[in-house]
Amino acid sequence: MIGATKKKHLTDKDLEDYGIAWMNLNHSVVILGWGVDEKTGTKYWIVRNSYGKRWGMDGDFLVRRGENDFGIESESTGYDVILCDEAKSTAGNCVQKAIQ
Repeated sequence: MIGATKKKHLTDKDLEDYGIAWMNLNHSVVILGWGVDEKTGTKYWIVRNSYGKRWGMDGDFLVRRGENDFGIESESTGYDVILCDEAKSTAGNCVQKAIQ
């Protein structure tokens, strides 16, 4: 934050002063796939919860697709995986492995 006084601890109230929303996330989910309910035609995401297999449908649940339920379509993050060549890389320096 440019021009802000340096603080030792940043609180939720400090963030609100700058118009920044803050949410405490205590678990994550992964979208595994998608489908369409044959009876209703409802599109859905197949989602795996971080609570384990004893939760939901063996750890999974369905979320309506295309409706942004729970912010699943607007609040997502993803990562591109880069494979490092173990023979050429050193600690802290990944030399990308050639894809064959």
